[in-house]
Amino acid sequence: MKKGCILAVVFVLLLTILPVGADSVWTPMDDYFMDTWKPESDNTCEHQARPFYLAAGKPGYVTALKTPLNRTIVNTYSNGTEFKIGFICGKGEKLFGAVEAVRLPGHVDFREDWKGESGYIPMGDLVRSFDADAFAEAYASEITPFDESGLYFCGLEEFVLWTAPNSGSQLEYVGSGYIEYMCTDYDPWSDADYRMYHFGGTYVDPDGNTWVEVTLRRETEHGWMCLDRLTEGGVEPVY
Repeated sequence: MKKGCILAVVFVLLLTILPVGADSVWTPMDDYFMDTWKPESDNTCEHQARPFYLAAGKPGYVTALKTPLNRTIVNTYSNGTEFKIGFICGKGEKLFGAVEAVRLPGHVDFREDWKGESGYIPMGDLVRSFDADAFAEAYASEITPFDESGLYFCGLEEFVLWTAPNSGSQLEYVGSGYIEYMCTDYDPWSDADYRMYHFGGTYVDPDGNTWVEVTLRRETEHGWMCLDRLTEGGVEPVY
């Protein structure tokens, strides 16, 4: 094997094992999804910028199928289960959401599907969650511009990114290593516009806690952090 090929393989492996340090995108690992990249295939899948949905099936639950074409049942989930839908696949009204992660009722954090084998759920059985965008729209009159001069983001040790203020739905537990990565080669005191994180508005909840809208690296990492309770109520992942 040539040296260039070896380096390419190593780079791909690094992208696989270092999701925080790379801009890789989660994908299902099945023949249906892989066929979407073939020119002759009729399969279509679109990546979702707003990926959070709730189970709302008529019988009180939803069913995850192996693929939109293979109706083998992979799992069933009670209504109220929250999903991170990485891709929506299909055509017309026959659309299916590829399950990237699951947050069971009563749980704070999502269970990620690192193997890409959680299947697809008919989109007709799902409703959009009350996410960061929905919150910003519903509470627009109470949200003000955030003055970030009083926050040294790169000096934070860790914080929880929630889907919305007081939602109880943890989008991500952001540790010191990830913060350090996002602050690499960024001088907060310079006039440079480029950086890996961006702030939106700020909101004060009925208990007096201050929340800030944050986007980390990409649009799917868009949520709210609480400046007064950076990690309270969150669940730190164990690897």
